[in-house]
Amino acid sequence: MKSAIYLASIALCALVQPVLAQTTAPDQTSPLDTLVPANDATDAAAPPPSTGNPLEDRFNALDARIKQLEARNAQLEAAAAQTQSRVESAEVRAAKGVQMATAPTFSNVNDNFTFKPRGMLQVDYAAYNERRGGYAYSSGTDIRRGRFGFEGTAYKKFKWRLDAEYLKGKVNLLDAYVSYVINPKLSVTAGQHKAPYGLEANTSDAYNTFLERSLGSNAFGAVGAERRIGLSLAYNTDKLNAQVGVFGGAETVTRNASTRDEPYSFNGRVTWDPILDTGRVLHLGASGYHVSHLPGHAVTISDRPNSRVDGGLLVSVAVPGTAPAVGPTGVKSGNYYGFEAAGVYGPISVQGEYGHLALDRYTTASVATSSTLNFSGFNVFGSFFLTGESRSFKNGVVDRLKPFNNFEPSSGHWGAFELAARYDQLDLDDNSIAATPALGGRKAHSYISALNWYLNPNFRAAFNYIRFTGTRSPLTASGAVGTAKGDVFATRLQVDF
Repeated sequence: MKSAIYLASIALCALVQPVLAQTTAPDQTSPLDTLVPANDATDAAAPPPSTGNPLEDRFNALDARIKQLEARNAQLEAAAAQTQSRVESAEVRAAKGVQMATAPTFSNVNDNFTFKPRGMLQVDYAAYNERRGGYAYSSGTDIRRGRFGFEGTAYKKFKWRLDAEYLKGKVNLLDAYVSYVINPKLSVTAGQHKAPYGLEANTSDAYNTFLERSLGSNAFGAVGAERRIGLSLAYNTDKLNAQVGVFGGAETVTRNASTRDEPYSFNGRVTWDPILDTGRVLHLGASGYHVSHLPGHAVTISDRPNSRVDGGLLVSVAVPGTAPAVGPTGVKSGNYYGFEAAGVYGPISVQGEYGHLALDRYTTASVATSSTLNFSGFNVFGSFFLTGESRSFKNGVVDRLKPFNNFEPSSGHWGAFELAARYDQLDLDDNSIAATPALGGRKAHSYISALNWYLNPNFRAAFNYIRFTGTRSPLTASGAVGTAKGDVFATRLQVDF
């Protein structure tokens, strides 16, 4: 037995001899020392003291060397991890520098600053059919909107946007504002931006279901809403959204001898979405404004027959005003209130709005009995997605539609298809002016059916059939006062980013 133990000890010593050569022959270099150079105090540690037993001393030296190699290996792993972290940081920095989507977003690594181009192009074609009134319509094509601009953030808390719009051969400033995010729910905006007013008006023109907003939304919005220069405060949560503000005129401020200052208005809107889930939405809202100091104390309320290719007005009421030495005549101020509601259940959606505008006039000998004119308008529509998608809402307005499958015929995908129908009415008749041919008896309504084809979230083709009627309408032969009836077959190609 002792002989066996002795022989085993001799064999073990023979195996470890090459590794321990440096302990017995310091002038020789181990291959491990060549591959892993000693550059740390751990590698340069002194060997353990001698015990007097050669075999035990060699085992202690081997254990010490193993510990040195483990320490060195830990150093190399830490250095490798640090190098990998630097590589990943560089990759993240490069990825955040430019993020490509439909439009590129430029940003720094901390997202303190971002910069993104934005734009929209809508090209329309409309064919008109005159059924009554004798008006000569102009069928053809039109660039309905051409917008391009930029938006971004600065110092994390600031947001900004600057847009220009090409419309009917002219280029105008559209949005030009800066917002400051006070906290995740509260923000303040200064500059030219949308005044709070109605669901269709505050929803992006790229997301509304029909080619044009309703008659009432356009006619009443032009008096004291739309985009104006002002200051507003917004409160936004998932389901409750509110905005109030004070506004002046639009970018083109009209001043004249009778009204030397620009108009101003107080606007507000609040919405509540008690149900806000994917495929299930219940939306309720109300808005209003008070506008005063109108240019020349005059107001014109009008709109076209849900199409802009031909410039003829379906209905129009002009309330004139002057500022004689004895006192002004015309419109003193205007007050609007409106209500909105929408519901979504799977592919089915319904929506409607009602608005009322009251114009307070200066009391004179001709209007002593009634100084207020009252006008109203409403619309209601329903839509259905043949491909199963659902309309969605975000921050109190309609959000972008994303098809289940983008247009890709080779894969058997054709995008999303939506059918919709709307009834639209604008009543500009008022009992107090019914006896005045220049003002009374103005009404309009239309029936619209629509097919929307969403090729993907950014490309859309739309088709509208519009059947309209206007009483005491400018759409009559030679501008004669009468009833106008007609049809419009309208299409649109749209891209936005």
